[in-house]
Amino acid sequence: MLLKFGPTFIWTFVNLMLLYFLLKKLLFGRLTLYMDNRTKSIKESIDNAEKAKADAAELKKKYEDQLRSAKDEASKIIDEARSKANKEYDSIIADAKKDAEGVLVKAREEIERERDQMLSDIKGQVASLALAAASKVVEANMDTASNRALVDKFIDEAGAA
Repeated sequence: MLLKFGPTFIWTFVNLMLLYFLLKKLLFGRLTLYMDNRTKSIKESIDNAEKAKADAAELKKKYEDQLRSAKDEASKIIDEARSKANKEYDSIIADAKKDAEGVLVKAREEIERERDQMLSDIKGQVASLALAAASKVVEANMDTASNRALVDKFIDEAGAA
């Protein structure tokens, strides 16, 4: 079967060409424009998404830096507080030791004063006992004040030796 180029074939060809040009003029232009706009819109959406992703990554980095900085600052504050507390502790301990030494010095001074007072009282009692014993031995009426001075001198010399 051979193809015959008859009037039907020519009219069909002409109709198809007219239909093609008509569709091209009316439909393909709009369809191409719609497809170009759709492609452009999709490309813009992808670009916006990539930009948003880059912005989010930048914000994440910024917040991580701020968090790291805050942690460093907190660590620094804690270290300063510990240092200050240690200094305060050392100061309190030093003051307590100083106060304790002062109390010990005062206690020693008080003990020394009471010892001296007690020795003085004992000397006086020994002198009275010695005078009483001497007056009984001598059985004489002696001057008490001069004898007391003599006995005090004797006791001081005996105590110094």
